[in-house]
Amino acid sequence: MAESLIDVVIPQLQFEQTIDNKGLFIVGNYGTGKSHLMSVISAIAEDAGILNLVKHDEFKKHAATIAGKFEVLRFEIGASKMNLRDIVLKKIEGDLKKRGIEYKFPPVDEVTDNKQYLVEMMGLFEEKYPDKGYLIVVDELLDYLQHKKELEIKFDLGFLREIGEVNKNIRIRFMAGVQETLFDNPSFSFVAKTILKVKDRYEQIIIKREDISYVVSQRLLQKNNEQKAWIREHLQKFSSMYKNMADRLEEYTSLFPIHPAYLETFEKVYIAEKREVLKTITMTIREILDQDVPCNGPVLFHMIHTGCLLKTIHQIEQSLILRK
Repeated sequence: MAESLIDVVIPQLQFEQTIDNKGLFIVGNYGTGKSHLMSVISAIAEDAGILNLVKHDEFKKHAATIAGKFEVLRFEIGASKMNLRDIVLKKIEGDLKKRGIEYKFPPVDEVTDNKQYLVEMMGLFEEKYPDKGYLIVVDELLDYLQHKKELEIKFDLGFLREIGEVNKNIRIRFMAGVQETLFDNPSFSFVAKTILKVKDRYEQIIIKREDISYVVSQRLLQKNNEQKAWIREHLQKFSSMYKNMADRLEEYTSLFPIHPAYLETFEKVYIAEKREVLKTITMTIREILDQDVPCNGPVLFHMIHTGCLLKTIHQIEQSLILRK
């Protein structure tokens, strides 16, 4: 993840070097830290002092190029019948007004190109903030788009393309959080050509299972060296009973008492309403925290050990049957 942030996110956000800047999509399932990651990036972009709290030295060094360089507008899109253009521009107008900048975008039926008005708006913005960029952070974008009809989606995607294109010409930057990749999503196959035009103007950062595994081991299930040694010795007694445990003993130790397959299975769940892996693991651990570890078993939790996910297993089975 640090490499993705250094190689993709920071270069696209910075405006000190001239490149073909694009918009950003942060892709992550429910509960994988997508919104948190966007909050961290935007907090650093808004306040250089936040950089002092960053523990990853290489990321910290590169992030200095965007630290404190932006004014930030953050919002989440809920259930709305408004088109994406009107939602975003209305939020911008309200944010600018709070900053003492008066600007009104024309109605959609009077516009042939939104980019010229975004450029005009940024001219007023830069009069007040001559050394800063304007970062717009939008969450839950995919949920909003999935409930739209074909013509509505085409219009919304057209605006996404425009705001992605304008990133290369002015100091406006656009970052959105989506639960699944927008570009390869079968739900939008009927607007595939429009999607391709949007794809040219955005970079994607995908939160992968390895990233989630790292967060779980370092934040939820952090252990000192003595604890790791005890767990390693405990698990070695049962390594012959588990496929690849001997080869992945360090991973099993770091995630104990969660089985690595827990995260692998969670990644395959597409149909559950809320797939909040970090929250679910927290609940699981809280239930067993005061129990002694038995000597006759490894106590590794798969998904089926967690009562609140039994329904999910059934739903997966039903989904597979339907797909066949």
